[in-house]
Amino acid sequence: LGAHNLKWATRLKLICVAATGYDNIDVDYCRTHGIGVANVVGYSTDNVAQLTAAMALSLITHLPTYNRMTADGSYTRGGVANCLTPAYHEIAGKTWGIAGYGNIGRAVGKIASALGCRVLAYKRTPVEGVECVDLETLCRESDILSIHLPLSDATRGILDADHIALLKPESIVINVARGAVTDEAALAEALESGRIGGLGVDVYSTEPFGEDHPFYRLRDRDNICLTPHMAWGSIEARRRCLSEIILNME
Repeated sequence: LGAHNLKWATRLKLICVAATGYDNIDVDYCRTHGIGVANVVGYSTDNVAQLTAAMALSLITHLPTYNRMTADGSYTRGGVANCLTPAYHEIAGKTWGIAGYGNIGRAVGKIASALGCRVLAYKRTPVEGVECVDLETLCRESDILSIHLPLSDATRGILDADHIALLKPESIVINVARGAVTDEAALAEALESGRIGGLGVDVYSTEPFGEDHPFYRLRDRDNICLTPHMAWGSIEARRRCLSEIILNME
């Protein structure tokens, strides 16, 4: 929403965004034309943190691969009690880097700490209670890197090819923020070439992404977890969102 269409809404007083982010609204235009903009903060924090942790645990343990061994009958036919290929790692003792340490980032940090991880955070204004580092250090030291940044001119494409090149070969990258905060083509190339170990994504620069999107050709790989922008949408979160929208209107 911007000048190209809001100019026709001569009686508009309030835009209620059914989301936390409002990067798709020209707030400067609204401010100068007396249009209120109200988002919904915090309604999906636990939900997004939950999916972030689920993606990390699934990717680090190769859970879909092991599940498929029993689902397709190969475990039954194999006659071997233990299947341990592909090799997987414990999450305890790993370094979990968090890009964007707002409500969701802090919730993910609590989960990561509970799982035994060292937690690093990249935040524009460092805070107490967490080890804050610059983005380059975050990329170099993280075994798991999860992204929780809002989309703005400052963050668009912030995880670019140069930063992706700093990641560890076995690192897992998770983006549940906005697709455009990363270079999606560079992430896809890094996964294909083995320069990162796993990729979990719930958000895309184009939604739904098309067959020409760099992730489309990777969608069936065992070390990628792509979900259809669903991290915000538990039943509980949707109820909270609607309640807050009503309060914003009132």
